[in-house]
Amino acid sequence: MTIYRFRAHALTPVHIGSGWEIDPTEFTIHENQLLHFSPTRVLNSLGTEDAGRLVWLLSDANLNTLQSFLRSHLDPENHGIEKIDVSKGFKDGFTLRASAPDSRFRVFMMPRNDHLGQVYMPGSSIKGAIRTAVVNHFANIEPGTRNAVREALRRAPDRDRAETLEASALNRSKSQTERDVFRLVDVEDVALPENSTRIDRVVNVHPDRQGSEGIQIWVERMKARSESSQPPSFSVALHIDTRAMEHERVRSLLGRTLDIDTIIKACNRFYWKRMVSEAEKFDGKSSPGDTTWKALYSLFPRGRKPDDDIVAIEPSKPYWCTTEKKRMLMRVGRFSHFESLSVDEHRQGWNVQARRPITDMGATRSRCVMENGLPPMPFGWILLSLEE
Repeated sequence: MTIYRFRAHALTPVHIGSGWEIDPTEFTIHENQLLHFSPTRVLNSLGTEDAGRLVWLLSDANLNTLQSFLRSHLDPENHGIEKIDVSKGFKDGFTLRASAPDSRFRVFMMPRNDHLGQVYMPGSSIKGAIRTAVVNHFANIEPGTRNAVREALRRAPDRDRAETLEASALNRSKSQTERDVFRLVDVEDVALPENSTRIDRVVNVHPDRQGSEGIQIWVERMKARSESSQPPSFSVALHIDTRAMEHERVRSLLGRTLDIDTIIKACNRFYWKRMVSEAEKFDGKSSPGDTTWKALYSLFPRGRKPDDDIVAIEPSKPYWCTTEKKRMLMRVGRFSHFESLSVDEHRQGWNVQARRPITDMGATRSRCVMENGLPPMPFGWILLSLEE
C-alpha cells in the first residue's frame, strides 16, 4: 500500500452535506459566535419551575421568548457543545428573526465525528470527485479507451447510458465489482482543524439579473482562501494499493489500472475545464472590471517567470505540476452542481421540477455570500499539493 499525502486548503467555501441541521432550540448567539448548546444539559441544571418553562418554550418554538429565557439561564461553559464563527449577516438576520414569534432559523451543518464532535470531510467526498474525473479521463481523453466508450454509448438504450458510461470507462460491468480499480484506492476521512468553519448565507445567483434571488439558506462551511491568505489547511491521505495494482494476476483481473500521476492529471484537466466553463457562463470571465472570475482566479498560487513577471499558477500552465511540486484541483461537496458531478460530453440527468433531461449547466448558481468585498463565490473548490 502506497500512501500519498497532500496538504490541502479550500480555495472557496466548501459545505459537505450531513443531513443534520440545527435551529434556535439548539443554538443562540454568544459573543459574535453561534453557541451550539445541549438542551438536556440546560434542563438538568435548572430548578423544577424553570425546567418546566424551558420545556414549554422549546415546544412552543417562540424564538423571541425562548432566546430571552436562554440569555438569562444559559451558561456557555457548562451548557455549550461548541462555538462557531458567524457572518454579520447571520447575526443580524438572527436578531431580526428573534423579534418575530414562531420564526424558524435553520442552519445546515457539516459532518462531525460522533465520538469527538470534530468537524470532518468524509474521504468518500474526495474519492467520489476523483472517480468522476477518472471516468472522464477514460471516456474523453485517453486515446486507447475513448473510442470504445463512445461506441458502447452509441449502442446503449437511453435509460442505460449512465451505467454504460461508467462500465465502459472502467472496463467492467455493473456486477463485476471485483474488477473495479477503485477497490484498490481509498481516501481517509479528513479531520478539520479547530475553528475552521463558519456560518454563511447561500444565495441563488442568475447571470442575467442583478443581485440574488430565492429564500435564504444558512450553512456551516469551511473557511477558505477567498477570505484569508492563510486559510486552515488539512492533510489528505490517498491510499493506492500499488503492490496489488502491479501484480500480474490482479492486473489481468482489473478493468483498468491507475497510478498517482493519472489521478492528478485526470482531476486537473476535468475540474479546470469545469471551472472555466462555469466562469464563462456565470462569472464574467470575458467581462471587463471586477468579476467573480477575477476574484476566483486571484486565489491561485503565484509564481515568478524567468523575466521576473509574477503570474498565477493554474492547471493550464506547464509549471502547475512539476517533478518538485504536484498540485491537484478538485471540487467537492454540496452546491458543486450537476456538471461537476458528471462526465463531459455525456451528461444525462433529470430535472424533477422542470420534468426534463439535464445535459448541461442550469440557469442559476448557488453561491456563498462574502463579507470582505468579494462577490458571492462558488462553492467546493479545493487545492491539494502533494507532500510525500
